[in-house]
Amino acid sequence: MLVLTGHFDLAVGAILALGNDSPYQQECLAELDTGATIGVLMLTELGGTNGADQQTTTRWDPTTETFLLNTPSATAVKIMPNVADATEPKTAIVTARLLIDGQDEGVLPFLLRLRTRDGLADGIEVVRLPDKVSAPMDHAMVRFNDVRLPREALLGGDWARLSPDGRFACVLPPRKRFHRAINVLGNGRLDLANAAVASARAALAGLVNYTRQRRPGSGVLMADRDAVQRDLATALAAVYATSSLGLCLRELRATGTDRDHAVWSMLAKPLLSNTAHQVLMMCRQRAAAQGALRINHIVDWIGNLEAIITAEGENQIMQVTAGKQGERLTALELPHTRETPWYIETLTEREHTIAADVRNGDYRSAGSVLGPDSAAIELATATAERLAATALSTAALNTDDPTAKELTTAAAAAYALERIHARGTWYVAHSRMSPGQAASLTTELNRHHAVLTAHLPTMVAAFDIPRLSGPLFATDYIQAWQDYAGWRAPASTEH
Repeated sequence: MLVLTGHFDLAVGAILALGNDSPYQQECLAELDTGATIGVLMLTELGGTNGADQQTTTRWDPTTETFLLNTPSATAVKIMPNVADATEPKTAIVTARLLIDGQDEGVLPFLLRLRTRDGLADGIEVVRLPDKVSAPMDHAMVRFNDVRLPREALLGGDWARLSPDGRFACVLPPRKRFHRAINVLGNGRLDLANAAVASARAALAGLVNYTRQRRPGSGVLMADRDAVQRDLATALAAVYATSSLGLCLRELRATGTDRDHAVWSMLAKPLLSNTAHQVLMMCRQRAAAQGALRINHIVDWIGNLEAIITAEGENQIMQVTAGKQGERLTALELPHTRETPWYIETLTEREHTIAADVRNGDYRSAGSVLGPDSAAIELATATAERLAATALSTAALNTDDPTAKELTTAAAAAYALERIHARGTWYVAHSRMSPGQAASLTTELNRHHAVLTAHLPTMVAAFDIPRLSGPLFATDYIQAWQDYAGWRAPASTEH
C-alpha cells in the first residue's frame, strides 16, 4: 500500500495537481502511468522533515537554464525513499529550497528522473538502509551533487512560475509555498488511513470466525467468554465508526469542493491508523498462537500499520498541526449531518471547551498536558472522535432497514460512550458528570455492548471481506491445519 500511495497519490498526484503540461512532465507522467517507472516522494531529511525549513537546495543556473540540485550538509540527506533497488527505474518528487540569484524562494517540489534503465542520474548517490522488521521496502539515503534538472522540473501549479528570462514569480510568501505545494499529501494520508482500517476489519472478521470455533479444555466456547465479548464489541464499534468517517471523507474528497481537505486528512490518518493498530494488536493477542503466524496475516498487517503511522507525516505531528487550527476544528461538519444524540453532544462539549480554553492560553483544560503541543493533540483527537461518532450516527439515521438502523445506532453509541468513559476524569473535573451520571453511562455502554455481541457474525459479515487464506478465516480451522499438513483425520476408535 505504501508503494501505491507513493506512486499514485504523491508522484502522479503531484504532477497532475502542480504540473504545467510541459513535454518533460508529460513524458514522466506517461512512464508512471504505464508502470515503466515507480514514483516516490523524497521529502524527509536526516535532520527531520522540517517542512519549510528543509535544507536540500535547488539553485537556478541561468547560463544553462537548468536547476542544480544539491545536498549541502549531512542533515540535508534525504532518508527513507524507496529507491535502493538498482534494477527498478524510479521517478521522484523532491522537495528542495529554491535559490535564484542568491535569493531564498522557499521550499518547492521538483520532478526528477532519479533512475532509468541506464542507471542513476549523474550526481546522485544512493545507499540502501538497514532492513526494517516488517513491511519491507527498498529504503535508502540519497544525496545530490549538482544534479541537473530541466526548468520544467519545477512543480508550482499556477501560483509559482519561472519566466522564460529566469525570473521567479509566486503569489505566496516563501514560508507558505511548501505548505501549499504539499497539500497533495492529503490524498495519500487519507488512502493510508482507509487501508489501515480495512486491515482492522479483516482481522476482526477472522477473530470473530475463530472464536466461534475455538473451544478450550473448559468446554466454554471462546466466543461465549465475557472478556472476549467485551474486546470484540469494543473493537467492532471503533472499526465501524472510523470506517464510516473514512468513507465520508473519501466521498468528500471526490467532490473536490472542500477547502479543508488537508485538515480532514490530518485528523483522519492518526485516528484511523491508531485505532486500526489497537484493534490489530487485540486480535493478535486474543488469537494467541494463531495470531503469531504469518499465514493468518495479522502480524503482517501490524507491520504495515507501523509503517503507515510513520508515513507521510508521523501521526503525532499530524495531530499537533491539526490541533493548532484551534476553534476552526470545532466548526468542521460532515455533509448531510442531521440531529445528533446526547452522547455526541457530550463529545462536542468537551471539544469546544478545550478549543476555547486553549485560545485563551489555558492548556490545562485539555487534561493531562504539559503545554501547547499536547493540548493540540487532545483537541485534534476530540474533533476526530466526534466526527467518527457523527459519521456512524448519521449512517444509522439514513438507513431504512430497521435491523441495520438498530445495530449501527448501537455501534455509534458504544463508540461515543467508550470515548466519554475513557475521559471520565475530565468530565468530573469540569463538573460535567456526577457519580450517578457516570453509573448510568456505564449501564448504557454495557447495554450497547450486549447488542453488538449478540450480532457479531452479522456485523462482521457486512464488512464483505473477500475470502482470505489462513486457518483463522476458514470455516473449520482444525481441518484447515490438517489440510496444510497433508494429514488425514485419524479414524475414530472404539473402546
